[in-house]
Amino acid sequence: MRIILIILVIFTSCNTKHEAKPNIKKYDSTSISVDDSRIKNTRQEQFHKIPYSLNYDYLDSLFTKIDPNKNYDYWQFATYDQRITGEVDYSVNNQGGDTLQRKKINEKIDPNKVMGIFKRGHPSYRCNYAIYIQNKKIHYVKTEEEFRNFLGEIDNLEEALLLARTYGYLIGSERKSGEYRKTENGFELHLIKHYEYPPSKELIDIEIKKDGFVKTKSLGIYKIGREANE
Repeated sequence: MRIILIILVIFTSCNTKHEAKPNIKKYDSTSISVDDSRIKNTRQEQFHKIPYSLNYDYLDSLFTKIDPNKNYDYWQFATYDQRITGEVDYSVNNQGGDTLQRKKINEKIDPNKVMGIFKRGHPSYRCNYAIYIQNKKIHYVKTEEEFRNFLGEIDNLEEALLLARTYGYLIGSERKSGEYRKTENGFELHLIKHYEYPPSKELIDIEIKKDGFVKTKSLGIYKIGREANE
């Protein structure tokens, strides 16, 4: 009997010594926690109210922030305003380059011959002109597509709003239709798309990358009929 017990003890001892240990890989829990925190903060970035009011023509204010990325000899962005009385005002909102070359541009522009962009106003008429001089030649930006190329890289909120405008997306009167937040590589905006027939307003989520890439998603129609024209 004693012999059997001794054999069992030896057998058990051998098994204990030769038991394989689990291969446990240690992770740096601190670095994982930091990464999770960064991602969480990015996702929780709040939208802010766009600091421009519909009570006046906010486009003129946006133009003051334009900074084209190309090295033009001279460039300007201007507003052409023809009032009901027939009076015409041509005002330069922003300019850059060699400002001495500004005198080469004829400020008595005839919109019937040289069409502007962002046309608006009735019965008065208002539009804008982006003009630049390169290699001693004057160039007029005639379309919204050309204006996108004129803007180049999107450097700030104002340029993002102007780029969105070229696709027909506008600031709305409610907070939810006029807000933005900064993203890792650009901006995310909540703006509106207006339809005339039938009258309606659609809320749009717009992602604008620094390189000018635009991605949109509809958040639904939220005003129909008379309310859409307010």
